[in-house]
Amino acid sequence: MSHSEVAILGGGPIGVEAALACVERGLSPKIYERDTIGENIHKWRHVRLFSPFCLNSSERGRQKLAGGGRSLPKDDSLLTGSEFLDQYLKPLASLPELADCTVERTRVLNIGREVQLKGDHIGSRKRSESRFRLLLESHGTQRIATADYVLDCTGTFGNHNWLGNGGIPCLGEDDSLQQIRYDLPDILGTDKEEFSGKRILVLGAGYSAATNVVALAELAKSDSRTQVDWVTRSFAERPLTPIENDSLNERDELTSQANQLASDPKSVVNWTPRWVVECLRLTKESNDQIEVTLSSGNDEQRKTLTVDRIIANVGFRPDRSIYEELQIHECYATQGPMKLAAALLGENSADCLAQASHGALTLQNPEPNFYILGAKSYGRSSRFLIKIGLVQIEQVVFGQGMRDRGARVYR
Repeated sequence: MSHSEVAILGGGPIGVEAALACVERGLSPKIYERDTIGENIHKWRHVRLFSPFCLNSSERGRQKLAGGGRSLPKDDSLLTGSEFLDQYLKPLASLPELADCTVERTRVLNIGREVQLKGDHIGSRKRSESRFRLLLESHGTQRIATADYVLDCTGTFGNHNWLGNGGIPCLGEDDSLQQIRYDLPDILGTDKEEFSGKRILVLGAGYSAATNVVALAELAKSDSRTQVDWVTRSFAERPLTPIENDSLNERDELTSQANQLASDPKSVVNWTPRWVVECLRLTKESNDQIEVTLSSGNDEQRKTLTVDRIIANVGFRPDRSIYEELQIHECYATQGPMKLAAALLGENSADCLAQASHGALTLQNPEPNFYILGAKSYGRSSRFLIKIGLVQIEQVVFGQGMRDRGARVYR
């Protein structure tokens, strides 16, 4: 066991922290990252985190960096994505213990078991008698790697949901991808020209949508031609429901600003609840504009908007194609691991900060020694916090999860 090999998929904060924990445990980790360390965070580098640095970093990581003479942010610092990368995650990945652990620009295409097929030894410890077999691709060349354990820390960012009625692609969505952003563009910075003076449709009722709406309203102060249509699927008095006595001041302030913009008839934001997208069509006059058909959901009412850009903050989903040859028990609603999904259903607080990890057993699958950690363990749910992923690492690497390889049968 002391030199068991662990394949870690994804070089984000959970993947890097998991690798460091594995080294401390005496295991041999290898991080496979399809781009570079922290690439997904780099894509929203301008956004400030709601939660303080102490909740987004492990005590192990902080001690390692401080012991090497590196100056760290204060525990209560609210870092931007860029600051978190430069001041913590990248230095962590560069530690001597991890220097040879990371394989960048390498995609994991599929995972299976040596000699076994998906239907062999269903839910049995016998599956752990064969090593995992990973099909990798780097610079157009494929190769095979093996491992005793696999920790899938790939997250969900980049695998967006669709914006159409019922969660499926709306008519014309594929043809309009050049005019749609599913992320958090740097509206006041590098992406300013893409949105300045344009009519923008924002879809979604979460904090990502609120962040974009507030930024667009600020942009409109410097270019009065900028218009914002904000459409949400559910009917409510306000786009976002405030959390009573919210301990995260930045989140509370964002909620207040977004709701104020939606309710003020004099603001640049036109908020319309209870509408869904039926169809997108590039206009005949200009392929840069999109004609958007909205409905009240049951087709009783319809209306059309012509916009220049769409920001669809409709959430993300896990990429499950990686492990389709393994025995994974998924929730039919969230697509996260079934045991964890069931445990999460029992939480009733609206504040994601109040949640706790539910233990290594909830992360187990019928496939022995395969764990989904981090945001991907929550499936389509957006309630995940980095602090939960850090606890998951401790529970799996040092707890029941990886203590006795192959000795458990899925129940």
